[in-house]
Amino acid sequence: MGQVDIVRNLLRRTLAALAAVGLSAALLCPSASDSLAAAPDGGPIVVRLNPAPKPPSGPISKTPPDPTPPTKAKAKYLFDLKYDKGDPYLVSIRKLELHAPEEAPRVMGRFALELFEGPTLIERVRFDFPMLAVQEADAGYTSPPRFEPKLTTRVGVFFPALSKGTRLELWDRATDRRWELPWPIPASAVDTPAAKGPGDAGPDGRAATAADAGTRT
Repeated sequence: MGQVDIVRNLLRRTLAALAAVGLSAALLCPSASDSLAAAPDGGPIVVRLNPAPKPPSGPISKTPPDPTPPTKAKAKYLFDLKYDKGDPYLVSIRKLELHAPEEAPRVMGRFALELFEGPTLIERVRFDFPMLAVQEADAGYTSPPRFEPKLTTRVGVFFPALSKGTRLELWDRATDRRWELPWPIPASAVDTPAAKGPGDAGPDGRAATAADAGTRT
């Protein structure tokens, strides 16, 4: 009996033993290109596992990606938002008419305004309150100073004035807390440009002046 016959007999006995304990012999089934013949250099017979493990297609996340393409609108709402000692407030809403339609911005940020139509995410605009971005742990420094509980800050966020959508939410992804905002926005809740509102807003949408806190979200 040659070396190949001895190896084949050992392999058959191994498969029979695995089947006896309920394991699938298919895991040891070679592919079409594999051979049970001895290697040219006289080395051992190698049987490839089948099927081969598949690499992960990507990171698993429960958060849906930003809608693509970004929605375009000629009219936009300016949400004047205030963060006061851990709680967000909606100070006022203004509606602005632009010269031409503009896409919703795509930036990174701890907070986001998210518009849903039922369970479907229609639009998301991310932003940060000044001095309130997501804090990352610093290796070797276990107790960084925390000023968030006493912080009062404010920002203006542009959001497209869309005719669709049934629910608008403010989302803090650092704490995974959500607050519902009015949508569709009634005309009585919108300040006119001449009315006292969030003050002059710069190109980034931030209010230039502070005012008293309005409606808590």
